[in-house]
Amino acid sequence: MSDTSFTMSPEEARVDDTIAKLGPLPAFRQLTAENDALIRGPTLDNGRAIAAARSAIYTGLVRDWAAEQQRTFGYDKPFAVVALGGTGRAEMTPHSDNDFAFLFADALEANPFLLELQRQVLHSDAFERRCGFTCLALPFSLDDVPRLADKQLNAFLDLRPIHDPQGLADQFRERIRSTYDPFQHFLHVRGFWKGEWEKAAGESERLDRFDIKHEGLRLFLAGIWTLAGKDFSHSHEIYRALDDHRDLDAYAFLLRIRAFIHSRRAGGKPRVADGHHPEDVLGFDDFTSFGELLGPGADERACFEFANDVRARLLAARRRVARFAKAVIERELKLGRAVSLGSPIVCGTGGLYHRTAEPARTPREKSRAALSLLLAAQHYGVPIDPSELQTTFRNAGDWLERVPELSALFYEPRGSLADSFQFLAQIEGAEERLFAGYAKFESSLDGRVVTERRSLRGALERQKTRALEAYVREGRSRLARAFSPSRADPTEGISVEVEAALLDADHLAGVKLALKTKRLPLTTDDVAVRDDPSRPLHERLSTGLSGIPLADYYRPYATECEFSLETIRVAEFLVAHRRAFKEAAEAGMNDARQVDDFVQLSQDEHLLRSLFVFTSADRVEWESEASDPTRWFNTRELYAKAMMRFRSPSDHTRLLRAAGYTSDQLRILRDFGVDFFSGVYRPYANRFGSHLVRMVEEPDATGPKASLLRDGRSTLVGVAARDYRGLAASISGALWHSQIELRQAHLFSAMNHGLALDFFHLAPRDQPLRPDLTRFLEEVIRERRFIHESDEATLPTVTGHVSLQEWRPGQFCLRFESTRNSEGLIYALTYRVFRHLRGNIFGLSAQARPDRAYISVYLSLPRDLSPASARDIVGRHF
Repeated sequence: MSDTSFTMSPEEARVDDTIAKLGPLPAFRQLTAENDALIRGPTLDNGRAIAAARSAIYTGLVRDWAAEQQRTFGYDKPFAVVALGGTGRAEMTPHSDNDFAFLFADALEANPFLLELQRQVLHSDAFERRCGFTCLALPFSLDDVPRLADKQLNAFLDLRPIHDPQGLADQFRERIRSTYDPFQHFLHVRGFWKGEWEKAAGESERLDRFDIKHEGLRLFLAGIWTLAGKDFSHSHEIYRALDDHRDLDAYAFLLRIRAFIHSRRAGGKPRVADGHHPEDVLGFDDFTSFGELLGPGADERACFEFANDVRARLLAARRRVARFAKAVIERELKLGRAVSLGSPIVCGTGGLYHRTAEPARTPREKSRAALSLLLAAQHYGVPIDPSELQTTFRNAGDWLERVPELSALFYEPRGSLADSFQFLAQIEGAEERLFAGYAKFESSLDGRVVTERRSLRGALERQKTRALEAYVREGRSRLARAFSPSRADPTEGISVEVEAALLDADHLAGVKLALKTKRLPLTTDDVAVRDDPSRPLHERLSTGLSGIPLADYYRPYATECEFSLETIRVAEFLVAHRRAFKEAAEAGMNDARQVDDFVQLSQDEHLLRSLFVFTSADRVEWESEASDPTRWFNTRELYAKAMMRFRSPSDHTRLLRAAGYTSDQLRILRDFGVDFFSGVYRPYANRFGSHLVRMVEEPDATGPKASLLRDGRSTLVGVAARDYRGLAASISGALWHSQIELRQAHLFSAMNHGLALDFFHLAPRDQPLRPDLTRFLEEVIRERRFIHESDEATLPTVTGHVSLQEWRPGQFCLRFESTRNSEGLIYALTYRVFRHLRGNIFGLSAQARPDRAYISVYLSLPRDLSPASARDIVGRHF
């Protein structure tokens, strides 16, 4: 039986017996005292046994408490308490943090049982008075699993159930396995090694400072987690598979020494950054204290020699765990770690490379392989192996073509696009094949190059893209902090960082594309400059370098690279009006007429914001605010005044008011809830916000709006509409009838205003989408199609487990799980909810993969349908 299925250890059985005899608090005191005595004894080969017994005290008391709470409360839905991290590995020592989690199958919000648990563990000392220690367990639902990442995900690696009457822990581990990114986890663990731990591995002889947790135990665990992360196994499974017991023995010895060092500490000191504990740090006096383990009556020489022996074993253990971790990680890189199952892209000691390279491939196939490698490097932040310049990218200037992976580089939300193009810049002619006119551009002169005399234009262009990337990172950080009510709003005034972060994926990609290609298309202004004999020759010939008119330049990027039409529109607008803010600001007066003209030029708030961000990045160094503060003051003022024409004037000193919404308008948008504004769809509040507001303020004149969106490598359909019963079925039916497969869908409702803002993630496809898709969706919504009784005969087959449970008082969750992933599952479920349950769907969470599907449909039932009757309907019709 694996570690994810609960089996009581002998140590835990003894804890249970002691609790039954003495009660929780006396049991805690007696058992910890016994464990402390073991720690202060002379035996050295019982490190894991001591840690296991120590851990069992905590897991046993928490299990006893949790079981009693569930019985008392009468909670009969799936629930578990699990130990994570070091607690889940049973490796606690006296000053270790305990790490527990509450697992629920249902939604966490307003769960009365969870509220009672949190009352006892967080909001009062009830748990501590009962058990003798604090327990700061966090709650998780199955729908939270895809959001686990980095340190939190790594803690779940060693998940072990301690109270799990319905086997929920196994479901969590399987859900994690189906959703996590093993290569990203590998990079996370390797990041620890390449940082603090690699340095510590070379300092095993230091006596002045040794953090036994971070510079000893976690060196070993870096290797263990590297292996366990391949299929998300518990660390104990890797322990059992080790081919040399001395590696694990060295780790156990470090646990033994840590327990002793903790016993010498008074404790109570606050931890410092990154979970470091002062109690874990050994100094010279600690290295000379090991003779204390022989007891107060021991001979001085015996204590001296015993301490020498312990230091020798400790030195050997430090060296061995460091060697183990380094060998495991470097062996993985030597063998090559694929970025995903079956992927030809592999991470080795020198970086990413293609495992196999077929010599006889078409230019298109070679281009897709090359840019896929570049995309993986950008996404994961891992460099490309330099040898690839002579393999995958060899002579790319002769054959590189525009392919879909080019647009993916621009839409990728992670990493640096500028770094990707800096890599390509090593290959002569490569960028010219992607962007006509680039070869002339990067070697040409303009006013800045002639004035500064430092760099060619290609390097300057990449600096602008890096500035944009820095804006977005900083702006997103500010917005994330602003959602805490204890913080002042960081968006007060005009901040280019915040404005950049408010751009959705299509507009941000448009800004990037415009920065890359600004001087390549031939505009009417370029023609005028070329024909102006009063200008220096380098100015006349520094722009429009492709000779291709702007109206034609970007057409291939839609058909060959799959840039969205919105991104192309943004890029064309920015290139055509790249001097708009400069020329307007130079006028010096942002009066009503100038603002009117600028609003007319901008067309909508999204293009206005894109132009402001583009201008800021384009002028980040040359003609920047530092050199002309007045002009930039006028620019910000013009931007603020123009934005207010798209939003009624209001106090925009709080979050989202930076976009200019009034309090009433914000109330409409905030009705979509914290879940929307704290998630990845938040930037689309600006994309659809104006339309949603008009649907309330001008209901007769405003219909639904559907848009195709790009988010990284994903293609989405976003829909803003009135939230009628059956809307989700109409939309999913329209997509299914359009032969469009869904990967997932997220629905957000403003229930107080009867609005819906829905996002449907489309599966990757080889064929282009139907050109009238958005218009078709809007027609379907207006006409409420695909939800009639006659449509049921055409529904796809649903095979799997379906259940209906109360989610909140008066609200329900239809949960579906299947090992099959047939097309149209979302449509079939939403249709039956509408048709048979007569339910009003206000939320849908779905993850669909080739071998498994998980769907949760949140709905309210009509008043005349009881829960029991509804479950009977589900059994008969679902």
